[in-house]
Amino acid sequence: MIKIEKASVDDIEEISMLAKNIYLKYNSHIDTEEGINNVLLFISSDNMRLRFFMEGSLILVARNENNSILGMIEIINYDHISLFFVDDKYFKSKIGTRLFEEAKNILKSDKYTVKASDYALEFYKKLGFIKLYNDIQEENGVHFHYMIY
Repeated sequence: MIKIEKASVDDIEEISMLAKNIYLKYNSHIDTEEGINNVLLFISSDNMRLRFFMEGSLILVARNENNSILGMIEIINYDHISLFFVDDKYFKSKIGTRLFEEAKNILKSDKYTVKASDYALEFYKKLGFIKLYNDIQEENGVHFHYMIY
């Protein structure tokens, strides 16, 4: 039984580790060294805590029956997905879809943006996002597809 709920500050260390593991395994191969360092800094527990407290980011987690975190989504400014990761053992299990649907229920925005990794591009398309540019974008060594929902 998977439950979706708002994260607490006590969850941030586990969330940060999940994000780091999945990023390094699936997304980092096309980023430059500068880009990898920038992403790792962004997903660090310290920076995540700052966004949580100072910017009021919405962080939702998916938990299993053992209370382990299997997935997470972070939305900043009420409409931008800044982080979205699911444990790779649970890819294609609808956890990501459920996280996004719950975030939409809470925030009630009519549009969302994301800088999607190349690896996650097809997932975002299935959620209903469209690419704003044909080519992959690059910013500070990080490669992404700018998408809107």
